[in-house]
Amino acid sequence: MRVELGEHAPALAALLRRWERESRLLRLFERDAAIFSNADEARWLGWLDLPSAPAEQVIGDRALREAIAAHPASTAVVLGMGGSSLWPDVLGRTWNDRPASAGRRRPLHVLDTTVPDAVESFLDRIAPEDSLFFVSSKSGSTIEPNALFELIHAQLAARVGTEAAGRHFVAITDPGSALEARARKSGFLGTALGRPDVGGRFSALSPFGMLPALAMGLEPERLLERARKMAPACGPSMASDQNPGLRLGLALGALAEAGRDKLTLSLSPAIASFGGWIEQLVAESTGKSGKGLLPITGEGLGDPSRYANDRIFVDLSLAGDATSAARQTRLEALARAGHPTIRMELADAFELGGAVFQWELATAVVGSVLGVNPFDQPDVEAAKQATRELMAASDRMGSGPQTRADLESGSIRIFAGTSLAAAARDAKGNPTQLLKFVAASLQPGDAFLLNAFLAETPEIREKLEGIRRVV
Repeated sequence: MRVELGEHAPALAALLRRWERESRLLRLFERDAAIFSNADEARWLGWLDLPSAPAEQVIGDRALREAIAAHPASTAVVLGMGGSSLWPDVLGRTWNDRPASAGRRRPLHVLDTTVPDAVESFLDRIAPEDSLFFVSSKSGSTIEPNALFELIHAQLAARVGTEAAGRHFVAITDPGSALEARARKSGFLGTALGRPDVGGRFSALSPFGMLPALAMGLEPERLLERARKMAPACGPSMASDQNPGLRLGLALGALAEAGRDKLTLSLSPAIASFGGWIEQLVAESTGKSGKGLLPITGEGLGDPSRYANDRIFVDLSLAGDATSAARQTRLEALARAGHPTIRMELADAFELGGAVFQWELATAVVGSVLGVNPFDQPDVEAAKQATRELMAASDRMGSGPQTRADLESGSIRIFAGTSLAAAARDAKGNPTQLLKFVAASLQPGDAFLLNAFLAETPEIREKLEGIRRVV
């Protein structure tokens, strides 16, 4: 790992000395919540044990593994949302087009959207009766995968009968959840149980990530082997200046404290989807109390003059990647211009198993540096509660609450909110005028985000990237 922090190098050195003096890494491995926000962090550090745990804990029991391997389905599909589905998405996007190293290969897909057109389009592309579905939810009560299960199970039951339909599903959940009970009642092929002390976004090296790897014909042991090598390298017995997880976390933490809070990720194309996994891990873990890192993935590296002094650039390169040389040239230019850069190279794609543990530890370290709890999710829970209240109100009233748009033009409706209400009135029905006002109002250090509830297609992605480039 090559770390070039320029003027911020002394801050990293000072943090390293502090962590050594206070034995903070050892205390992290000993589950000391006081190094975070002194809340319930100790309850969520089970991911530290996963690399050394037996296969039954991190993949699933032998009978289920054998049943999945023997299942006649030619396609595997994960029904999930958020942390539980992003690592399977990395698996599918990274390995679907590669030949199997042993046995047969099933393509692995992730259905983690509730956009009706996207769901219908996906189900039209596969044959549900020739697919094995993994219903993935730690709590077992997550609305989106449960709704997708209801839809697909009903379709399958109509085609093959209720009993046979159940054998097309596997549950991945925590012990005692409603999903575990549903799996028994509906005759699922089986259930894999995660650990309650491992949060969803830290669950890649658990059954939530490793069982889908097995289902697609990938050898999860090869991924776990790399994690087993990385774990001691990130442990408290490793010298601090040689510890890849600690150095990464302290570098990111020092930079965040200095106002470098936009984490720009560049990756080799073959492992580009790993950027999405890092994005969710880092953003949801650190973004609290007005602190944190904002990851940016999918953005090509530009000229140094394009960026403000709030950026960090992290590059993950796959050995032999023909595109790496051009990225390294741009990173050199960024470093010369004073932008912090961190560069890592992976020998092969299976090294992602080790990278998972490295980034998990680094993210926990950033949380400690910033004094936040990296394992809770207050905004997620608040959003879930608000959604439940809206759905309950809809049930009572027969429809959801109706909100009047601040600006309407043809098929476009814009809900501007109180801060933009005056600008919406001044735009006099012209959405372009309002959007220009929004762009012009951005100040240094601000973030502009696009949250698109659209089907993920190359054409839509390019249009959204085009908007980002303009902004």
